[in-house]
Amino acid sequence: MKIFRRESKKLVGVGLGAGLAGALAFALKYALRPARKSLLPESISPAVFATKVLHTTLGHVIYHEAGSGQPLLFVHSVFLGGSSFEWSKVYPEFAGRFRVLAPDLIGFGESQRPAARFAAADYARMLAEFIRATCPGDQPPILVGSGLGAGFCIYLASQHPELVSRLILHMPTGAREFGFGRLRRSTRLAAHLEALQRFLYLNYQSTREAVRNWLAAGFVDASRLTDEVVEVFTTCAQQSGAEYAIRNLHAGRLEFDLEARMSSLKAPVTLIWGSEPGQPSLEFGERLQNAATHCNLVVIPRVGAFAPLEDPAALSAILAEQLDPTLRLLHGDG
Repeated sequence: MKIFRRESKKLVGVGLGAGLAGALAFALKYALRPARKSLLPESISPAVFATKVLHTTLGHVIYHEAGSGQPLLFVHSVFLGGSSFEWSKVYPEFAGRFRVLAPDLIGFGESQRPAARFAAADYARMLAEFIRATCPGDQPPILVGSGLGAGFCIYLASQHPELVSRLILHMPTGAREFGFGRLRRSTRLAAHLEALQRFLYLNYQSTREAVRNWLAAGFVDASRLTDEVVEVFTTCAQQSGAEYAIRNLHAGRLEFDLEARMSSLKAPVTLIWGSEPGQPSLEFGERLQNAATHCNLVVIPRVGAFAPLEDPAALSAILAEQLDPTLRLLHGDG
């Protein structure tokens, strides 16, 4: 009987061990399975814009271009499902006066999504390479950016003032001001564990429901969130390799001191801010305005961080006003 019990315990132990190993193997296989593949909607860019590719040292960049004249470069923010689509309801309005360019940053949209540990300096370098390659001549581009993408524009202009003639920025951030430093510890920890981060990203963070809920939280008026916006963001978020850029974001690799960079700018700046409470706050925008030498601050009522999608008409009107060549930018204007 004792022999039978010993053998039974041994068999149970072997069974539990095999079950645990099998569960871990299954979870790992599930976490590392290929990402869902689906074609990006054609609405990611307006039909009249040509889609082109540029090879940079960080990877190839897909961008959309139309018009002629001084280059006007639109830079999207860095978040789940981000791409140049963020500005696609705004930038077509300016192709009659400017040469409009709208790239997908490396790691986002249709651009290459390498498994690399990029920092803010890398994105500034990518923008510098992009401008040198696509905007040759004596007239540097005007940069229009949003969120962390706008922060990268500031980073670039602080390093290479010769590449930027002017900055028009919607709620720029250096990542830490936008609350990423206050992410739950588990989220930040997962960003350093590849298999865990990929599992969470594929099965929870990038689902259509999760993307819709996240977008709705960023709209002041959630009724303005269309199915088209949800579809494009979800499809971009589910592209193979899209989790790598989000991993860099959540791991804190993209953070930098935005105010210090702002204070060194030589190019004139227009800051555009939503009036509603949120991150980054309007008070932070006022601090940035005071940090720059030539800067004005324009406040849009009833919009937040997704203003280019929530109220593109209002943002287009402000851009048209700010792009008036007779406008003078003085410190403290608003």
